[in-house]
Amino acid sequence: MLSAEQAQVLHGPEGNDCWDPAVCYSRRSYARHRDRINQARNRRRRPVDLEQVSVDLGPLAQVVFAVLVVYRKAGADTPVHAVGAEIWQGQEKVAVVPPIHCAGLVPSQVHAYVSKMLQLLEDRYAIKKFASQVRLDPDLCRLRPCPLHPEEGL
Repeated sequence: MLSAEQAQVLHGPEGNDCWDPAVCYSRRSYARHRDRINQARNRRRRPVDLEQVSVDLGPLAQVVFAVLVVYRKAGADTPVHAVGAEIWQGQEKVAVVPPIHCAGLVPSQVHAYVSKMLQLLEDRYAIKKFASQVRLDPDLCRLRPCPLHPEEGL
């Protein structure tokens, strides 16, 4: 979960001096994505002619839920870059609360905004809480202008 810079400090010349850029970047990438890599490898091993079984969702297709989308670097004490939400009905996205930048907001103000967002979702869709939270890297932030992408905001 450490960033590459943090890992280099911990394992570089100031740390235990085991950092090897020729190897470590690849190993870190594999460690981050091994579940997807292994899943794809397992799919390739399976026979191609698998029977596809569909399940009737029935009333579950009408369930409306919200997902909180938080743009924030990995780590426990990293600041929130932006926050937004997605509203889903069954397997379809039906609405989006566009993300806003949280730069300059203290944590209590971010929580207050999320509470307001949840109140709006309860009024419109009868959603009382978020079904899940998705963390995205701030580099994926599409808001412009953006503090992380000042050259694109001009």
